[in-house]
Amino acid sequence: MSREARGAQLLDVAEKLFAGQGFDGTSMEDIARAAGVTRQVVYAHHPSKDAVFVACVRRARGELEAGIREPEIMIEAGAGMDVVIQRAGEIFFGLLERDPQRWAVLFDPGTALAPGPTEELATMRRRTIGRIEQMVRHFSPDDGAAADEVRDVAFAHAISGVGEQLGRWWIANPELPRERVIGLYRDFITGGLASRLPTKEA
Repeated sequence: MSREARGAQLLDVAEKLFAGQGFDGTSMEDIARAAGVTRQVVYAHHPSKDAVFVACVRRARGELEAGIREPEIMIEAGAGMDVVIQRAGEIFFGLLERDPQRWAVLFDPGTALAPGPTEELATMRRRTIGRIEQMVRHFSPDDGAAADEVRDVAFAHAISGVGEQLGRWWIANPELPRERVIGLYRDFITGGLASRLPTKEA
């Protein structure tokens, strides 16, 4: 197995263990045993359990940010808010449906990491929210008011929070159709934005 393939396998195994046993309930030995390798192999890829967890989140966050590019392109092409939010929901919940364990790890709010890894996770989240903020700003009234910037940042955090909370709820209730969850996501977000942001025609 190549180093790249082994690295992906270790993250797959770690995600499953973190999702099933929790961060505190998972050890480097557990990861090695589940992957069929020695601890030395795991340590050759990641110096600590914190680093393994961060790598899992980095991979999931990278998939999410790659998916964000499509709504950004739609905005650049002049698509309206409702259409953009609908497509963003389809992308986000499609990723979650394909690999719920990965997103259970990403959404885990109770993981106690060292300060360094904790800040790295926060930085990744801020980067994603920053991209959402840029999309929100596209639909904002262009009046130059300082309060608009505060509103845009607040809405970006709210949009991120809606997605994460609905995602966590859907993981716990997988019998719900994806289309239903996407519709709720779209309605919650567009309903909130519509009070302050003008809707453009698609």
